[in-house]
Amino acid sequence: MQHATWSDEMSIGHEVIDTQHKRLLVLVNDVAEAVDKGYEQEAVGAALRRLCDYTVDHFATEEDLMDMDAYVHYDQHMSEHMDCTNKALEFLQAFSSGQQVDMRGFVDFVSKWVYAHIMGTDQKLGEFLRQQAQAAGA
Repeated sequence: MQHATWSDEMSIGHEVIDTQHKRLLVLVNDVAEAVDKGYEQEAVGAALRRLCDYTVDHFATEEDLMDMDAYVHYDQHMSEHMDCTNKALEFLQAFSSGQQVDMRGFVDFVSKWVYAHIMGTDQKLGEFLRQQAQAAGA
């Protein structure tokens, strides 16, 4: 079952970020597939770690593009990244230590969070980046 699907409306107009968002969706779906097909814990854990690692890298890429002095949504964006990272790492730690976890619930949460973040907060970042590019070209 595919849990996350890219659509053109999700584009923020920044090639690197859009490419990373597409990759994030693939990784979410990899975790969903591992869960849906009943893969062994090791395979599910590997998919989960890839998703968490890539998410941290992606967030760093976005954060490098932000100007904390000029981007009015900087604090909100950073807070959302921190909250998501903390939740994902707590979940990964619980899973890795053998605790009983709701993998389907986690995949559902991540799918919805990524979509909402891209369609809301990241769209604002895309607008900011377009404005910065226009100002630099003016």
